[in-house]
Amino acid sequence: MKKIIVAFGILFFCLSVFAQSDFFYGTGGEKIHFKIRKDMVLVKAKQEAKENISSLFKNIEINNPEFIIATIDTAQIQLKSLQQNQDITDITYMLEYSDGVLQAPTEGVFVKCREGQTIDKVMSKVDLQKVVKSIRLINSKQQIFRAELNVSLNDIMDAAIRLYETGLVEFAEPDFMRLLHPAANPYFPNQWGLENTGQYGGIAGYDIKAESAWGITKGDSNIKIAVIDEGVELTHPDLSGNLLSGFDATTGSSSGSGGGPQAGDYHGTCCAGIAAALDNNIGIIGVAPSCKIIPIRIAYNNSSGNWVTYDSWIKNGIEYAWSTADADVLSNSWGGGAPSSTITSEIQNAVTYGRNGKGSLVVFCSMNGNSAVAYPASLSTVIAVGAISQCGERKSFSSCDGEGWGSNYGTNLDIIAPGVKIYTTTLNGNYISDFNGTSAACPHVAGVAALVLSVNPNLIVQQVRNIIESTAQKVRPDLYTYSTTSGHPNGTWNNEMGYGLVNAYAAVQAAASSCVDNFINQTVSTNQTVVGCDDLTVQNVTVTNNAQLKLEASGEVTINGLFEVQSGSVLEIK
Repeated sequence: MKKIIVAFGILFFCLSVFAQSDFFYGTGGEKIHFKIRKDMVLVKAKQEAKENISSLFKNIEINNPEFIIATIDTAQIQLKSLQQNQDITDITYMLEYSDGVLQAPTEGVFVKCREGQTIDKVMSKVDLQKVVKSIRLINSKQQIFRAELNVSLNDIMDAAIRLYETGLVEFAEPDFMRLLHPAANPYFPNQWGLENTGQYGGIAGYDIKAESAWGITKGDSNIKIAVIDEGVELTHPDLSGNLLSGFDATTGSSSGSGGGPQAGDYHGTCCAGIAAALDNNIGIIGVAPSCKIIPIRIAYNNSSGNWVTYDSWIKNGIEYAWSTADADVLSNSWGGGAPSSTITSEIQNAVTYGRNGKGSLVVFCSMNGNSAVAYPASLSTVIAVGAISQCGERKSFSSCDGEGWGSNYGTNLDIIAPGVKIYTTTLNGNYISDFNGTSAACPHVAGVAALVLSVNPNLIVQQVRNIIESTAQKVRPDLYTYSTTSGHPNGTWNNEMGYGLVNAYAAVQAAASSCVDNFINQTVSTNQTVVGCDDLTVQNVTVTNNAQLKLEASGEVTINGLFEVQSGSVLEIK
């Protein structure tokens, strides 16, 4: 009788491929059911034969070195014939769970024995010890084992069922391969500025290359972007996790609104979302989703839709950003009016003294008058950002978006970024699909600056600026000629496009490669800053010709061997 039982068990594992189980027992004996997808199979095949068998399938969904997942025409081919194919080493139907996720069993089963039982005893109970390839304790605290079985994939579910039905285990569950759909920010497909696939009638590819940059970094939580605006909604679910303590310059304190807006003032919330909305799968995603936001309120809207602010509010907001909050990047989607020496001086303070002397990067929008770059964006100490359409043109009255305004341009323009039909955060935890203006362009660049500093926080402000400008994309050369231009040292430049469209990926790559570990056997005859990636070793260096050499490192600066600073030259170590 025992021989008959064993023979039946072996026969079971040889032939049950035609009767795949659609459930297993979870903890507590609950049956976990699946739909058997008889139009989809998981196939293991001889590597050299994969090309030969491709014609057997209606469509190959996934083909990697381990397996093939394919759809089959059930009217034309049966699983039995596929199983008998000499080039196929194993095959099973895919399983679909109630939430739509496709799964398939692998050779493993997870087992937790009941108290007093052993894994060997459990395996022997159902004669599975004969097909065990290996058993590993994978969770010592919970005493969970993974048993790898030398049976067909189609029999793993049945093996798990039989193990549970011994009554000796708390659970026996297949080690599934799952085709999960990555959770996504649902409005990301609308964010053409981050990935332009032709949304809104645009031209695919004219975007800031954010997804490629995210392959390197999505930001560092130590890097802070001050959004200096009319306030940021402090409870927005796509922002609140990234918000630091704010400042209300309209009241002159961190109290008041705490950096939040008055009712109806949505502008700052829109800008904050573009720069650094969370990657939390509930809405949009910002350019630098892992960086922090400092909400700073410097204005409010009146009944006519105009901003109300004072130079003193602006000055105080900027000062708080760089001096108190230690912001790395200041994003300013506002401008216009007469220049103010007070405001200009405070911007200069940020650029000079921010980030403990490395300088905070100050970014301004060029404004929307279809004319010359407005103040304060016109200052040489800031990055002036213009706007482009989804077709890669300077935003104008004739650009493809059809909106009736134009991005300011001219001599003081530095760079451009997406500025029409921008999907972003707005008040009451909601989203807006058509935020526009150079106001939208500015936080794109602020976010890229934050990514740059995330990979290399030792960069001084001018280096950050150089990287952003020199790596810009020369978009639409059919419409615009980029050429070497006096006063614009970071590559070719155009009157309407500046250095071009900000390129997050290229900028992050450049930042990552711009720091060094060693500065050896060098003669410095012009002003130079050397940034260490961590510790910086300096050896056999001469500073001459009245040059200034700055050595900066997040770790220690070690000087070995010869080091000469000739008369009139300067060495500075930070």
